[in-house]
Amino acid sequence: MMYKQTVLALVFAPLLLAPLLARGDDLAEVQAVFDKDLRLFNAQNGEAFSGSAHEDVVLFGILSPFATKGKENLQRLVQGYFADHSRSIFKIVNPKFFILNASAVAWGAFTITEYPKVGPRGTIHGRYTYTYTKTDGKWQLVAFHL
Repeated sequence: MMYKQTVLALVFAPLLLAPLLARGDDLAEVQAVFDKDLRLFNAQNGEAFSGSAHEDVVLFGILSPFATKGKENLQRLVQGYFADHSRSIFKIVNPKFFILNASAVAWGAFTITEYPKVGPRGTIHGRYTYTYTKTDGKWQLVAFHL
């Protein structure tokens, strides 16, 4: 009897653990996409957020008083922001991530230190939420709020 239980445990354990292992891989992938976008933004690279963005991405937040819809509009908004600032530093405080099937959420607090080309340096503190979906095996940013 003990032999059967051991065999069953060895057979079914990988099946039960596989989703957890896959989720760990997804978590690492989402964190990598998130980290890359922050590095690009802090380097004032116009590709920030657009490389990972879904074609229908939506941004709500401090860069515009209105929702920015679509990847091309997001690129224009980010490039316009960089054109108005000699430097911006986006620091994340205590980031959290959650994965559920083909959806992921990143959230936490941030500080943006802005060095506008005209006017004094400014600092903005706030909270953020980034929402991702896995499409064709790739994590894409579908919405974010700053």
